[in-house]
Amino acid sequence: MPIPSKKSSRSNLVQIIWIMLLSSIFSPDYESYSHKKVYLCSVLRTREMKRLAKLLKFSFIVLGWVVFALLCYFAFKDEKTNILAIMKQNLHEAVNVDYQERFNKILVHYRPLGRKLKGVQIEYGDSIEIIYFEDSTHESPATQLANQYVMTRIIPVNPDNFNKIFQEEWEKNGVSAAKTGIIYRYNKKKIFSDNDSISFQKALVTPVQAIDAKRTAGVQAWAMIHWTEIVKHTTPKVLWSIIAYFIVLIWVSLSFLKKPQEKETPANTDYIPCEEIPDNPDYIQLGKMTLKLESKKLYIGDRLCHIAPADFNLLELFIKTPKHLLTKEDIKNAFWPTDSNPENKIYNHISTLKSSLKDFPEYQIVTEKGGYRLVILFPIISIHKVYNLT
Repeated sequence: MPIPSKKSSRSNLVQIIWIMLLSSIFSPDYESYSHKKVYLCSVLRTREMKRLAKLLKFSFIVLGWVVFALLCYFAFKDEKTNILAIMKQNLHEAVNVDYQERFNKILVHYRPLGRKLKGVQIEYGDSIEIIYFEDSTHESPATQLANQYVMTRIIPVNPDNFNKIFQEEWEKNGVSAAKTGIIYRYNKKKIFSDNDSISFQKALVTPVQAIDAKRTAGVQAWAMIHWTEIVKHTTPKVLWSIIAYFIVLIWVSLSFLKKPQEKETPANTDYIPCEEIPDNPDYIQLGKMTLKLESKKLYIGDRLCHIAPADFNLLELFIKTPKHLLTKEDIKNAFWPTDSNPENKIYNHISTLKSSLKDFPEYQIVTEKGGYRLVILFPIISIHKVYNLT
């Protein structure tokens, strides 16, 4: 008798493994495995859809808050611009008042060259100087600019006195400021009111306003205003619009956060809500499955599952049987005890029952040796386990 070589032994071993593998694939147990696999993939898709829906809702809420922040920012910025315009107007008034107070202390002669002046001839002491304007200027402001030019040398602006005048003008508008100040500029030099050269860096500051004909001198005003004061002076229409938007945004955000887990929407519009079950009903409950015995109606969750009466009785038998396992003999004895060959009837009813449950993958009728089993698959499985089945 020839001794088999190692190569032939190894080949036989491979063939045996292939035979075992193919037999396991085409065995009845594979159908159960396949159903589980299909169901788990369905669960995975459902979870992904729910995640996507939650992500879209979350993105919508985040976008809403971003829009709200932008609305607040632009409203606040516009109101700051309005207050800055008021400050510029107050500064202009303060310049005029300060000019009159200083002008009354000196005597300056000027000779206008026309109603709309292109220039002014200034005489102070033994000096005569002619100042020309870029554009024709009315006599009154031209005179003030010329006199300011002279007074910057004789009696310059006092920032502390100027700040008091500015504060008086500022208070007329009803806007509160924690502190105000003046920056006086002359020939590129700066003089600060109260010698405070720091506070203005955190304050609302006006542009430089030139006060003389040759723009050698100028003043700036600054004010430290609390943000609540700016909000308080926001126009009512804008303010109420922002408040209304904020209330709606809060309501939507809380609704999203507190909303209970949504039930799956039925894919078939023929499904109707489940009837309320009385305190002592004539029904059988299995997980989400409810069988109303008197009306022969099947509900899974809150959805009505259309099922034939004979299939309903078969499902009831599956539920009442231990481990939900029925042999073909069990089904025959229950429905066709006198029939000698009920194979086709059993197969047909199992098929129609499977069709009735096709939209509910958590309930599967699987084939086992000598019969069938009702398998209840709950979606308590991690995603990586689902992938391991593929």
